[in-house]
Amino acid sequence: MIETLIVDDESLARKRLGRMLAVFDDVKIVGEAENGAEAVTRIEEHHPHLVLLDVQMPDLDGFSVLRMLDAGQLPLIVFVTAYDRYAIDAFEVNAVDYLLKPVKAKRLEQAIGRVREKLASKEPASIDLKNLLLAFEPRRHLERLPVRSQRRILILSCDEITSLRIDHGLVFATTAQGEFRTSYTTFGQIEARLDPERFLRVHRQTIVNLNHVREVSEMDNSTARLALSCGRQVTVSRAQMKRLREALNL
Repeated sequence: MIETLIVDDESLARKRLGRMLAVFDDVKIVGEAENGAEAVTRIEEHHPHLVLLDVQMPDLDGFSVLRMLDAGQLPLIVFVTAYDRYAIDAFEVNAVDYLLKPVKAKRLEQAIGRVREKLASKEPASIDLKNLLLAFEPRRHLERLPVRSQRRILILSCDEITSLRIDHGLVFATTAQGEFRTSYTTFGQIEARLDPERFLRVHRQTIVNLNHVREVSEMDNSTARLALSCGRQVTVSRAQMKRLREALNL
């Protein structure tokens, strides 16, 4: 059986997909999710073979859901999207199926057929999805960042993030409420998404939100220590001192 999870923020859309999937003898619906954070939790709980995933959802969209999952947990994904034609072509190039809203029965049948083929071939989903996520990495700056807090997914406003650090291949975001793990594994990935007017890399392991810098203490060795609004102190490397002075007009 193809164990399937339906993810859509519209209740009517989930029910309609459920009715349409009922005609397939080898498809079993194991759950639903009405938002991205719930989708991550359900996928980690049920480990479905297939997820019908809405692309456009508030707070945590379909692409962000996949970024929150470990590569080994990625199921097969059939995106449900209202994207324009040029974007649909890119889905096809990346060999990840899609359903254009409103979903048509014939198109759903084709998508399930592709899922059967992929499951039979035991082809890993992560390769296709990695390529897809790179192709559709949004060009706008991040305004909200999903993070993990134990078994919950929180959505942080970038304004409340005081700094980010990398440790053993994991990027952590710090706020006044604490530190949280993000879905990013390199500074290069997240630095490209951050607004350079607000965020500055001050050390190979640290990025700070300039709006939360409360004090700059320059040291004798041509480095500095920053005091942030959350109470944390971070070190500025010698190589980044010029950029810091320019950014803060020191």
